[in-house]
Amino acid sequence: MQKRAARTRERLVRAAAEAFDEHGLGAASMQAVSKSAGVSKGALYFHFPSKEHLADAVRGACGDRFTAKASDLMEAGVSPVQVLMRLPGLTAEWLGQDVIVRVGLRLGREQQRGGQQDCDRRYLSHELQDLLSQLLRNAAERREIRDGLPLRTCASLLVAFLFSLECRAEESASREELLESIAELWSLLLPGMAPVADGE
Repeated sequence: MQKRAARTRERLVRAAAEAFDEHGLGAASMQAVSKSAGVSKGALYFHFPSKEHLADAVRGACGDRFTAKASDLMEAGVSPVQVLMRLPGLTAEWLGQDVIVRVGLRLGREQQRGGQQDCDRRYLSHELQDLLSQLLRNAAERREIRDGLPLRTCASLLVAFLFSLECRAEESASREELLESIAELWSLLLPGMAPVADGE
C-alpha cells in the first residue's frame, strides 16, 4: 500500500511539474494535474491539498535530484571539489531534459522573491545552500580548497548561479551558452579557491 501511494505521489509531482512548465503555477489547474497523472481528484487532494503543496513537492523533488546525484558521485570516489564543479554542468543538462529540475529551479527562484518565509515549508534555496556548504566543508577538510574561505558565502554564490542558469534557459539560452557561462564562472572562482602551495 505504501509503495502504491509513493508511486501515485510521484506521478502527481511529475504531472504538476509538466502543468506548471506549460501553463505556469498560477494558470495550471488541479483538475489538469489529476487527469494527466491518471488519478482521481480525491486522490490528488489526499496527497496535496493545494497547488502550493504541489509546488513545494516539485521543489523538494528537484532538491532531492541534486542531493542524490552528489551522493552518487561521492560514493563513486569523486572528490568534493569535483562534485561542486560538476553540478552546474549537470544542471545545464537537466534543464533541457528533466522537467522536475527545470520547474523546481524556476519555482525555487520565484519562492526566493516571495518575501516572508514559512518554517513549515521546504525551501529549495536552503536545501541547495546546505548541500553546497557541506561539499565545501568536505573539500576544506581534504585541503582541496584554500584555508579561510567564507564557505557559506561561496555556497550562496553557487546557489544564485544555479538559479541564474534556469533563468537564462527560460530566456532561450542554448545548452552551449550555459556551458560557456559555467566555464567562465570557474575561471573566475577557481584561482581564489585553490589551496595555497607550501612556501607561498
